[in-house]
Amino acid sequence: MIAAQADPWVPSAGNGAFDFALRQYDATQVFLPGQFGTATLPGSELRYTMLRITGVQGLGGRLSLEYDLRGARVEKIRVHHHLRTVASATGVQDQELGLNLALVQDAHFADSITLNVVAATGSTSSIPALGVGHTALEPDFQIGVSGTTWRVALKSGPRIFLDGGVAQLRAEVDGGVRLSRRLELGAEIFYVRTMKLRAPLPVQDRAEQYDLLRPGIRLKYRVTAHLKPFIEYEQDLAGAGIHAGRRITLGVTYAY
Repeated sequence: MIAAQADPWVPSAGNGAFDFALRQYDATQVFLPGQFGTATLPGSELRYTMLRITGVQGLGGRLSLEYDLRGARVEKIRVHHHLRTVASATGVQDQELGLNLALVQDAHFADSITLNVVAATGSTSSIPALGVGHTALEPDFQIGVSGTTWRVALKSGPRIFLDGGVAQLRAEVDGGVRLSRRLELGAEIFYVRTMKLRAPLPVQDRAEQYDLLRPGIRLKYRVTAHLKPFIEYEQDLAGAGIHAGRRITLGVTYAY
C-alpha cells in the first residue's frame, strides 16, 4: 500500500514524520479585487524565500500533534516613473500548531478532526508585513482513502481570526500515485474564500480579504523507508484581491 502521509492517518505514539522545505515564490500580477476569476492586472512584484518545517507527531490515545513552522525573506518591488524601489523584511512568520483526534482508522480509510491555532508571531510593523496580526482558530475535518498504489485525502474547515474582521473557508484535496517502487507523483488543489464579518473592514484586516484557487504537482523519490526528497510546483490559477504567482518547493520528508 502507498504510504499515507495525509492528516487523516494518525501515527502511533512516538512515530511521526516531518517535511523540511525551501520555497521560492514570485508574482508580478494581481487578481482583480472583489471579483473571483483568472483575470489579472500588472502590479507590484512580490517574492519570497521561505524555510518551512511541517510535521506530525503521534501522541497515543488516537491523538497527534501537527505543526507548521515558517520563516521567510519577503520582498515587494515597485517601479514608478522608471524608479525601482524595494522593501524587504526577514524573520519568523505566523506559526501553526494543531491537535488531531483520529476517528476511523484502517489501511484503506481514515478520518479525523483537528483544532489548529495560528499564532500571530509574524511582524506586522515591518514593510512588507510577515504576519496578519491576528491569532486564528482553525477546526478541520480530514477524510482519506488509500489503495495499493494511490491515496486521496480532503481537509476542510474555517479559519476564524480572533478580534479580526474576516473568516476564511479553506479546503485542500491532496493525492498521490506510485509510479514505481521508489517514485511517487502527487497533486493538490487548495481553495480559500474569505467572508467579511465587519463592514466597513478595518484597514489592518484587509490583508486577510482574498480568495484563491491554487493547484500544484509534486514528485517524490523514496531513497529509504525513512527519507524521501521531493520537488513541487504550484500556480495561482484564480483569485481575488491577491497576487497571482507561482512557487517552487524543494524539500525532504523524514518519517520515524
